Amino acid sequence: MADPSPFPHPERHRAMLARYGFGLFPIPRYRDAAVGPWRVARYGRGPVEGYLPGMVLEPERHVLHHGRTAWMSTSLMELESHAFHVHQATGVVVVAGLGMAMYAHAASLRPEVLRVVVVERAAEVIAVAGAAAGMDYWPRRDKVVVVQADALGDDLAERVLEATGGRRPDYLYADIWAELAAPAAPGDTAWMVRALQPKAAGWWGQELSFGRWCQEHGQAMEPAALTAYAQEVGVPIPASAGYAAFCRDVA
Repeated sequence: MADPSPFPHPERHRAMLARYGFGLFPIPRYRDAAVGPWRVARYGRGPVEGYLPGMVLEPERHVLHHGRTAWMSTSLMELESHAFHVHQATGVVVVAGLGMAMYAHAASLRPEVLRVVVVERAAEVIAVAGAAAGMDYWPRRDKVVVVQADALGDDLAERVLEATGGRRPDYLYADIWAELAAPAAPGDTAWMVRALQPKAAGWWGQELSFGRWCQEHGQAMEPAALTAYAQEVGVPIPASAGYAAFCRDVA
């Protein structure tokens, strides 16, 4: 389980690179695991819809469940919705929410990344993700620090700065919600930004949150609108023409 899988969906990866300037990323080799109410299970071949338009046939996928609720998976939708945030990972990265450890794994493989600090409040999630994703055998496991803490807790800054050696994060990625583009996500992420003062930040599903804002304000989904949206919500979202195009295609 030490070697990561090659880039899933290579044709999709190449198309994303050409259009947006970023693509997909390697994922761990998963196996079934269960700890308490949390479990990771394998599902066989089937068609799946992407975060971007279009469906693909996946040979398999693994899904993280809490009871009967699916929290995360290795499907194309998840890969594409994480892609921009993996591309932004550099220096010291803080990720709120371990999930299936897919983001932490991808960030750790980037040569630009020095350390990945994962904030996860549930010990059972840490245990099941570690077993399912084979975290102990990752090629760059030495870069990854898992902190058991609440990403919205009053001691967040203290716990994270202890793990970073006092260094301000270069990128914060927040992924603590079961619902994509949850209504609470922008505000929760802004709270983390105020606590940690990262140089740049984003959250899972922010493209849809931005699209909703543009619709409500009659704005085209362009870099200038993204900058205005980021200022309004209080999250330093990086803006570029390629990422604006990705937001438009997703929305």
